[in-house]
Amino acid sequence: MSVLGMDLVGHDLDGELDGELEGDVLGFETVGARRRHHRRHHHRYNPYALQRPDWRSQELAPGVNMPQEGMIPLPMSPLSNGGTFTASVTNITYQGQLQVPFRSERLLATTSRVGTSAVAPRCLGQFFVGVGLQQADIQGIDVEAVGAPTAFGVRMTMVQAPPGVLVRVPVVLSIGLTDTDTIFLSMTFMGRVVH
Repeated sequence: MSVLGMDLVGHDLDGELDGELEGDVLGFETVGARRRHHRRHHHRYNPYALQRPDWRSQELAPGVNMPQEGMIPLPMSPLSNGGTFTASVTNITYQGQLQVPFRSERLLATTSRVGTSAVAPRCLGQFFVGVGLQQADIQGIDVEAVGAPTAFGVRMTMVQAPPGVLVRVPVVLSIGLTDTDTIFLSMTFMGRVVH
């Protein structure tokens, strides 16, 4: 091959292999050589591609956030007697209805006890998401022990459920109360959502 009277057979231009032209020839860029160059370096050059600015790394488009996970509470409402166990009310079902896709992970349970017979009883519950039992056995679990705010390493991974599903915990007392003694139980699930 000859360019401007120079014989190029056996010679390199710009350190490239024989037959590959790169750079300008009479002021014009060699398109084929440019394509081969970019292919050889494993990236494609697109002069029309817009680069996403750094401030948009967490957005799909301006003003539209990427999906993110968060931890939010699901309050569990008592379905009878306002959550207070008495001599005549020995079982209460606590229920939370999901408004967003939610996966329960951490139970928080606190009690307020009044009277001498309220000291010994334990609050035993079973965890349900929809109709699915979220335990390895049907025996009631001490919700105060699992849900104690100071408990360590008691995080669970229950089934994720869509909006409208009920998360329920039927609770019974291990021993009945006497006279006017009471136990008030409050429960909340902390769980994971995508928002």
